[in-house]
Amino acid sequence: MYDLDINVRLHETDAAGVLFFGNYFKIAHDAYEQYMQSIGFNFRQIIDEESYLILIVHAEGDFHKPVYVGDSISVSISASKIGRTSFELEYQLTYLDTPQKLSHQIKAKVKTVHVVIDKETKEPIPLPIKLRTGLEKLK
Repeated sequence: MYDLDINVRLHETDAAGVLFFGNYFKIAHDAYEQYMQSIGFNFRQIIDEESYLILIVHAEGDFHKPVYVGDSISVSISASKIGRTSFELEYQLTYLDTPQKLSHQIKAKVKTVHVVIDKETKEPIPLPIKLRTGLEKLK
């Protein structure tokens, strides 16, 4: 599992100060990018230099409780499936410690499915060993 703590900013919310629904996916993707960087995957380098791409082919989310501007939340990533050519990540957004003692209260869940493809053929290819090793750390 990998955790990233964030503070919700005003520009991420709607007029009522509630986190805009599309930003749950943005926050999950930010955590994904940060984790990938931590295991040695630079997306610019992949796009410019590697023979493969890592695509998101499915995303879904479940809202549980509102998140407001100024809230501190934790995004936990786990790998729910690691296949030959694809993997599935789950993100759980929870409150960090608050004066209201709401820590660990689930705010939302997001899931993404990723496929590794060959840049030329656009066909799925086996996960690079370095990627598989990094994903195993999320089990």
